[in-house]
Amino acid sequence: MRTRRRTAVSPSLSCCLLLCVLLPLRVGRAQQAAEQAGSVTPETGVIAGVVTAQETGLALPEVRVTILGTGLGASAGADGRFTIAQVPPGTYRLQARLIGYEVGELTGVVVTAGQTANANVHLRPLPVALQEVVVVGYGTQVRRDITGSISSVAAADLKSTPTVNTVGAIQGRVAGVDIVTTGQKPGDGVRVRVRGARSITAGNDPLYVVDGIPAAGVTDLNPNDIESIQVLKDASATAIYGSRGANGVVIITTRQGSAGPTTFTYDSYVGMQRERSRVSMMNGQQYAQLKRDANRTVGNYHCDISVAACDSGDAQLFLPVELASIRAGRSTNWQDLVLREGQQVNNEIRIAGGDERTRFALSGGQLTQRGILQGQDFTRRSLRLNFNHELNDRLTVGSSASLVRTEQNLGRGDGVYSEALLNNPLAVPYDSAGNLLFKPTPDGQRVNPLSDVQNWIDDRSNTLVSGTLFADYRLSDALSWRVNFGGNVSSNRRGVFQGAQTQVNQGSSADAGLWDNRTTAYTLDNILTLRHTVGSDHRVDLTLLYSIQQQRTEDDSLHSTGLPYERQQFYDIGSAAHVDGLGSDLTTWALQSYMARVNYALKDRYLLTLTTRVDGSSRLAPGHKYAVFPSVAFAWRLSEEGFMRRTDLFSDLKLRASYGHTGNTAIDPYQTLGSLTRVTYAFDNNAALGYRPGTLPNPNLKWENTGQLDVGLEFTALRGRVSGSVDYYRADTKDLIMRRQIPPTNGYTSVLQNIGATRNTGLEVALSVVPIEDWHGLRWSQDLNWSTNHNRILSLYGGVNDVLNRWFIGQPIDVYYDNQFVGIWQAQDSLLAKQYKAKPGQIRVADVNGDGKIDGNDRVILGTPFPAWTGSMTSRFDWKRFDLSLMAVARVDFMANDQFRTGESTMQGRYNNLVTDYWTPTHPSNTESRPTANQENPPFGDTRRYEDGSFIRVRSITLGYTLPGVHGGPWHARSVRFYVTALDPFLFTRFRGLDPESRTGTGDRTSAGYAEAAATPSYRTLLTGVTLSF
Repeated sequence: MRTRRRTAVSPSLSCCLLLCVLLPLRVGRAQQAAEQAGSVTPETGVIAGVVTAQETGLALPEVRVTILGTGLGASAGADGRFTIAQVPPGTYRLQARLIGYEVGELTGVVVTAGQTANANVHLRPLPVALQEVVVVGYGTQVRRDITGSISSVAAADLKSTPTVNTVGAIQGRVAGVDIVTTGQKPGDGVRVRVRGARSITAGNDPLYVVDGIPAAGVTDLNPNDIESIQVLKDASATAIYGSRGANGVVIITTRQGSAGPTTFTYDSYVGMQRERSRVSMMNGQQYAQLKRDANRTVGNYHCDISVAACDSGDAQLFLPVELASIRAGRSTNWQDLVLREGQQVNNEIRIAGGDERTRFALSGGQLTQRGILQGQDFTRRSLRLNFNHELNDRLTVGSSASLVRTEQNLGRGDGVYSEALLNNPLAVPYDSAGNLLFKPTPDGQRVNPLSDVQNWIDDRSNTLVSGTLFADYRLSDALSWRVNFGGNVSSNRRGVFQGAQTQVNQGSSADAGLWDNRTTAYTLDNILTLRHTVGSDHRVDLTLLYSIQQQRTEDDSLHSTGLPYERQQFYDIGSAAHVDGLGSDLTTWALQSYMARVNYALKDRYLLTLTTRVDGSSRLAPGHKYAVFPSVAFAWRLSEEGFMRRTDLFSDLKLRASYGHTGNTAIDPYQTLGSLTRVTYAFDNNAALGYRPGTLPNPNLKWENTGQLDVGLEFTALRGRVSGSVDYYRADTKDLIMRRQIPPTNGYTSVLQNIGATRNTGLEVALSVVPIEDWHGLRWSQDLNWSTNHNRILSLYGGVNDVLNRWFIGQPIDVYYDNQFVGIWQAQDSLLAKQYKAKPGQIRVADVNGDGKIDGNDRVILGTPFPAWTGSMTSRFDWKRFDLSLMAVARVDFMANDQFRTGESTMQGRYNNLVTDYWTPTHPSNTESRPTANQENPPFGDTRRYEDGSFIRVRSITLGYTLPGVHGGPWHARSVRFYVTALDPFLFTRFRGLDPESRTGTGDRTSAGYAEAAATPSYRTLLTGVTLSF
């Protein structure tokens, strides 16, 4: 059955490709016949001339010169001269074409029988952007020939923002790509969304491809090893990756060597980091008053209502250490104790070179980052070698090898900062002898955060060894065969130790855990490429692919409690009193793929791309393993039309449209199979192990499928000083993978099915301008990106909303659904408050349906974590030896979930609290409720956490100075560049929390809660560096 399915696809695809290839051949033969017929015309003339470059006057070889409206033409020789014979008498218009140059035309060429007409043509070079060679997946294309939506980021742009994370360096540089940080700890990553989020429960991360090989992630890749990054956004560009292309594709090309002298580059920088802001917590005196007011509310503070405090009331309420601090005016700022000055240091060496046949690039480096929180740091060591060699004129082989080792020490992680925020400011961290106090107060929920720093270990290390091998054999001038093999082996280990004196153990015995993950993966591609040109009008590129990919992952875990001594940490877990967690897991999957792509160009004016990919996955059940993902794209280069060329305004003006289908392969292996779950039963008053139904099998499960329409306009004007693009897209995703609730009477509570649909629509604008070009040596370039994306749920199971999961038809995938905060009940509203079972000083929420009570029916959709629009601006100034660059990004009109408004503002008086303007009988505030000692959180307290998170952030400012040809003693440097960079120096926002970017959430329901965030402050970085080139 499977074989028939593949056979059914292949004939139709083969016929289509065959017609695309043969049609230009037939046209070419007809043209040749016409030329042969012209050679016997008795009365003809000749057109001869020279093609030169307009700016330099140098002759241009291999230019194709044709007579428009005829089949006559010739190619210029090495001296730029051409001759077209057997031309009938008349007046003609000549057209000259050469890659990298604008199309030249010469009108009014008069041909007389028996004579030679002179016609010299001058060509102007195209702007560099149009000549750029872009990696499009399984091949390359010249920028002007691309029919899909593809954005590029060059190595020079990546270097201007020295970041730890590779993908974070492209933030704000690509329209339609939304990148936010996922945490502020050293080594934390970023979250990337290409044209929004499509899936509700499956993944929305893009596919990463490094040097042609799909990669699980690129967080460990050294940013300085990258030559370029291409982001494939529309279905025409991503359909070649089939079941993995729905969320976009990020193609990364690493640095290669080049022919010429061997170059040696040393790059080093050191930077200091400080927190951008802190959470505004109460000091000792403010907290003391909060505790008084909270206890006064419940009658536990015995002091006259007319005074804020009295000694008799304090003596009964406060602990001795608190009283001592109040009397001495002492206050402990716990944030000061856990925060420190961070540091980021990077050293790299790169060697590259080669000759006409052999090229190599070798790099090695080390990056260390000391976090701004005590006990946190990150180290990355990397080594990479790229090697290419031309064995002969037909065969080229090459390889790359990479070794990356990362070590991330997190301690308690974000919990250290949270512990510091909630600790009592009237307590002290050390005793009179200078010893650390594990319990600054008798409160069972609070410990000294410095004790967690010393006794809580969370060490994460990863070793990744990856490599590629390729052989490219040119079967003929038009046909080549390439074989790619890529493999990687990764080993990830996490060791956790929690000592007795930590928040989790509260003085009891220590525990430890160890998790090991080992992954082996490989990809084998066979690629056949045909590039054929017929005459001057037709070009056909055909790419055929057969690919297999396989991955195997093993997981082991071990956890124990009751360690005999703490120095062993997690290195001798078996010695513990109780080994309570032991597990192992094996996951394997494979993917088999066939792909065909045809690029056809008519007169370099009309461009057509047809792509089809067939993917077969081991993750799915028989009968559903294979799926077809087709796409079509058309582009019209309006700038090549006569009516546009006469304006002499646009170097390139291209209108393109595409439609195609891609899939989301984010289905975990074995999801189509059922499972059993081990449980403990009571058997004759004894515990006995048994099994019960776990998951219900669904052999009909298949990929989520996205059909995407894209219409775009690309332009380059004023000799390349103005360029940009505008794109509109609509992506409809169906067959969403979701769990449907079922009656538990059959032994199961849910089943995984393909149900539901979503839609993403958006607009992207990218603009590059050079306002000043060589004005007294000054050049100013400006890049602007703007995009908007709107997603909504089209359908759910049964056509009804899922209120429990906050899924609403017609609304975005993620929303905040809660009661609406309208203020604080005031004394004059006592009667009305009583109707709602509330009191003055409590939080007041809206009675949406007006039924005189507050219940679940009064909850409303308050907002969404998705921004209405995002934008960025990048400016670069070059003047003589100086360079200055500035980059700013913006995310506007989205709702942020500020957990500090609830977690650090309990209004109980037991823990420290945010500085708030809270309600009291003598101070009737309308922003914060009355403190109450007998409640953990105020009623409807969660409604305080929703805020507008809009912000504008200056991402980076870099000032550099380059000295060419430095000679000193034995050193002879080609250039030395000094630079100073400020990362994230300024943030403009009305958000009251730490950082709205860290509080924007994940946008995915697969995370543990949505719009949650790390409780670690963001930081500014000021670094200085030097780059030496020899």
